[in-house]
Amino acid sequence: MIESATYTDGTRSVRIGVDRIDTWLEDHESIINFPGVVELDGDRLFMTIHHGRHGGEEPTWAFLSDDAGASWRRLPNDFPLLSRDARTGLINETHDSGVTGHLRDGSFVRINHSTEHALSVGYDRAHGTYHEQFQEDDPTFRFHRWTADATPIESFPFKVRGIPWGRASYQCYSRLLEMDNGDFLTALEWVRILPQAEWTRLPIGRDRKTITSVFIVRSSDRGKSWDFVHAFDAYALKPVYGPGDRRLDEGFNEADLVRLANGDLLCMFRTGSYSPMHMSRSEDGGRTWSTPVNVGWQGVKPRLELLPNGVLACAAGRGAYGHPQVTHVTLSLDGTGRHWEPPFAFHTGPGCSYTSTMQRDDRLHVVYSHSDFTRDMGTNQLPSQTIRRAVLDVAVLDD
Repeated sequence: MIESATYTDGTRSVRIGVDRIDTWLEDHESIINFPGVVELDGDRLFMTIHHGRHGGEEPTWAFLSDDAGASWRRLPNDFPLLSRDARTGLINETHDSGVTGHLRDGSFVRINHSTEHALSVGYDRAHGTYHEQFQEDDPTFRFHRWTADATPIESFPFKVRGIPWGRASYQCYSRLLEMDNGDFLTALEWVRILPQAEWTRLPIGRDRKTITSVFIVRSSDRGKSWDFVHAFDAYALKPVYGPGDRRLDEGFNEADLVRLANGDLLCMFRTGSYSPMHMSRSEDGGRTWSTPVNVGWQGVKPRLELLPNGVLACAAGRGAYGHPQVTHVTLSLDGTGRHWEPPFAFHTGPGCSYTSTMQRDDRLHVVYSHSDFTRDMGTNQLPSQTIRRAVLDVAVLDD
C-alpha cells in the first residue's frame, strides 16, 4: 500500500494520503465481496455484499449502520431497499450494481440492475451464462424512489423509446444525474451474443462470446418514460490498446457518470479485466458525446467523484485476475478529466476491486473488499475475509 503521493500538472499540486483504513465487516466462514453502499439520512448507511466465492453461489446479505460505519447489523430480506426472488424469497438485487442517485429533494432513486424479465425468471447457472439466458427483444426496466430514511415513495416499470438494435440482454451500473431542468440522465448497457465464428480467446483463457456496450438514456418526466440518446458501440468502433493493438476484452461496460464544474458530463467505462478504461465527454448536457478515448489505466466498475476542491477522482482497480488485485484512485488535478495522473494504489492484495465511494467530512471514502474473491477460501492465507473503508485526504497544495 502507498500511504501518500503528490502529483503536479504544472499549474497545481495535489497530495493524496490515507487517513485511515477501517474494517467494516469481517467473516471467518465465507468469502465476502462487492460492497454496495448507499448514504441514507444522517449517519445511516445501507450496504449489500455478495457472500461466497465469486463464480459459485453468492447469496446477497444486507446491512445497516446507524453510526457512519462504526458498527453494522444484518437486515431482514424485507427491508424496503431490497427486492426478492419471487420463488426463493432471497435478495436478488445488490447495490454494487444498478443505477443509483440522490435527488435535490433528498430522495434516493434506483433503476434495477436487471430487467423485469430477468428478475421474474431468476438466474439459473445450469442453463448457461446470465447473458445467454436473458436475451430479449423489448426490455422493461424498473424505477424506484425512496425517502432519505428508506421509506418507499414509488416503484414502476418503464421502457426506453428508440432503442436502435434488436435482441440483447441488459444490465446497468451508473449513477443517475438530475439535470438543472429536472431531467434525469443515466447510462445503461446491453450485451449481444456474437456468432461463433467471431469468438476470440481472451488473455484469461476463456472465449469472448459477447460484446458489451453502453448507451445513454434521458427522462423528462421524473423517470416515468425514457428516450434513447446515444450508444457507445465498441463492436462498431473496434478500439484497440497496447503495442499489439489488442481488441478490448469485453467492450464498454460498468459505466459511471459525473457532471463537472463547467457543466461537461463525463462517462467512464470498464473495458475488461486487463484492457484500459475508456472515457467519453458531452459538452451539451448529454445530447451528444465524443468518441471514447483510452484513459491509460485498467479498472473495473469505475466510480467518479468531483471533490469540493475541484479535483476529479476515479476509484477503480484490477490486477492479475483475482490474485493479487490493486485498488486505486486516479486523479484529474484540474477537474476536467482531460488528463489523469498515475493511479494511487491504496490497496494491493486479493479482493474484487469493485468499490463504492462517498464524500464525507471533506474526505473521499472508498469501500472495497480484501478477500479470496474467485479462489477457494484460504488460498491467500488471509486471517479473515473483510469489507474495508479507506478514508483518503485529497488536498490542493498550490494553484
